[in-house]
Amino acid sequence: MQMNKVRKIVALTAFTLPLLTQAQSGDAMPEERGLSARLEEIVVTAQRRAQSLQDVPITVNAITAESLEGKGISSVTSLSSVVPGLDVPMVGSVASPYLRGIGSNAADPNNEPSVAMYVDGIYIAAPFANMFTFNNIERVEVLKGPQGTLFGRNATGGVIQIVTREPEHEAALETSLGYANYDTFNANVYGTTGLSENLAVDLAIQHREQGSGWGSNINLGTDLYKDREYSARSKMLYTPTDQTKIIAAIDYTENNTNKGDYHLAPGIVGLDGEKHYFGSHNTDTNHRYSVKARAVGGSIRVEQELPFATLVSMTAYRENKGVYSFDADATPIDFVTAILNQKVTSWTQELQLMDATHEKVEWMAGLFYFDNTAKYDPGSLSGLAIGPDPLVLFGTQKTKSWSLYGQSTVEVAPDTRLTGGIRYTNEEQTFDSAVGSMRLPQEENDFEKMTWRLAVDHNLTSDLMVYASYNRGIKSGGFDLLSPGNTGFKPEILDAYEIGFKSELFESTLRINASVFYYDYEDMQVTSIEHNTTFTANAAGARIRGLDVDILAIPLENLTLTAGLAYLNGEYNDFPNPVVYPASPSEPMPVIADAKGNETIRTPEITGNLGVEYRLPTRVGLFTLAGNMSYNDGFYWAPDERYRQKPYTLVNASIGWRSDNDRFGVSLWGQNLTDKSYLMQGVPSAYGDLAVMAAPRTYGITVSTKFY
Repeated sequence: MQMNKVRKIVALTAFTLPLLTQAQSGDAMPEERGLSARLEEIVVTAQRRAQSLQDVPITVNAITAESLEGKGISSVTSLSSVVPGLDVPMVGSVASPYLRGIGSNAADPNNEPSVAMYVDGIYIAAPFANMFTFNNIERVEVLKGPQGTLFGRNATGGVIQIVTREPEHEAALETSLGYANYDTFNANVYGTTGLSENLAVDLAIQHREQGSGWGSNINLGTDLYKDREYSARSKMLYTPTDQTKIIAAIDYTENNTNKGDYHLAPGIVGLDGEKHYFGSHNTDTNHRYSVKARAVGGSIRVEQELPFATLVSMTAYRENKGVYSFDADATPIDFVTAILNQKVTSWTQELQLMDATHEKVEWMAGLFYFDNTAKYDPGSLSGLAIGPDPLVLFGTQKTKSWSLYGQSTVEVAPDTRLTGGIRYTNEEQTFDSAVGSMRLPQEENDFEKMTWRLAVDHNLTSDLMVYASYNRGIKSGGFDLLSPGNTGFKPEILDAYEIGFKSELFESTLRINASVFYYDYEDMQVTSIEHNTTFTANAAGARIRGLDVDILAIPLENLTLTAGLAYLNGEYNDFPNPVVYPASPSEPMPVIADAKGNETIRTPEITGNLGVEYRLPTRVGLFTLAGNMSYNDGFYWAPDERYRQKPYTLVNASIGWRSDNDRFGVSLWGQNLTDKSYLMQGVPSAYGDLAVMAAPRTYGITVSTKFY
């Protein structure tokens, strides 16, 4: 094992030497870093154009790469510690975001998340492709509320946008090496340079490997909760004229993990009549949990300045493959074992035309096309509950969708703006399924929907803006791929009403943004496990109301404070005959005719975070002390209000140093420092209450270099 690490470090060094030579050949030195006593402007693309965060009448949490690093946020699943109201549990091999109580509890490869994910404006369709580690990012934007006008795919819960860095003409190289407990090795390389006057390229490579698991399978004698990930991304920036900008990108990710093996919750009796809790990260299943996933994608973005507008074209292709293997009953008896081969391929094409003047009227119009194929090829179920022969299922959903949209903002009075947007979506879906060699008749599911946005905002002063909005968003329908011959489920619809304000006070040393909202949910898609397969129905209506507060302050020149709070109150107002299970399969089946009045799942009443960062300039360099504490009030995993995640608090911290010339740095960091035990996933099932635990306390050291 140690020799393997030595080889990795040698290989990394060999790769960086040529870039290092080129980077050092320039005579440009980095400017001395000044520590600002004022808040810096944050630019976001929440409305598909670059705008100041404080000018956008939408609730947005924007986190810069520097802030993420200081708070120890390195992946999608850990974003919830800095974004109140966001919860990112795992559903099998899928990171399934819930935002303000809106999310999806399904894990089929065709079930697009309610909180859509975009990387550099490109939609990530495959749900099992969104559990990745951040690499080469500039910032992350979390847009709260339905996005029913400007984004490629409609989303009821919101949008997570990951914006990566663009290539630069000035040669630069950044590297980092890290080592953490559980024998975890991490390496990152980023290099960029100009190849000609109008051509620049970059390359980002990331590798992470955890050699020792957080737990073990005491039946099979293997480590659990460890993983290995490789990723690479390269972008090319070409500007043939002052009016034309072309960005081509390609990326590759490979992930191999067994973080997610089910175990029965404490006190739960399994199908074999025995309890099987041996610690928070241990199991005794008869089949080794495993997820192997690979993703490759490419895109071309063209921006052309016209005399009256800017024309943008984005073309992208993605392919995701994965094998998900697990013991569904979480006992050493082979009752049900699943091996699911997943594949998703998608083409997207988007055209945007937006005004170039940005004066009294701002407008944008667009066309979006989506061609997606998602399949189990095949899904195999075996074990005593299935019979002597495995049950082999094939399911393929093909989706073709196109949308026309437009949005305009008009200054109707001094400092008052009115925004109106509308979108038409036409979608055709087909479902082909088979049981073994027996093909079933093809099913179809087509729909047409209109969604919209209405908003008004007004500047009371130059530093205080108030706004109100009404948005309608939808989440596409589909089919249950492991339920052959099913007729599918309809889109879900969310109407959202929101009022809020954005303020910057005391000479830009205090920023307070807040909003209150009311959600009206119709045809909510709810997925349950029935007869060893998944079943999704438009089973519920719900209402959710809440409050968001986001605070950023610099009370002293070198001190930055952050705070966030989200209050949620969600309940079903219509949910007849929900599927419910007893805690243990030996207990009587509970009877619940209607979940009306019960809390919506994964809707914690209170979530919040507090962060502090103190920078101390010295003669030997810049020292940074950072800490972040996040709180989750707990929530229910199912609508019967039985299986609950208890409240928990997480504490992360780091101590860093960077040299005066910014070329060398060292950071000591720790996550979940109080070693809090909490659920990453809770699943009420016919086999008993299943659990997957989140990460324990982790800590490590990272050494980094920068050369310009």
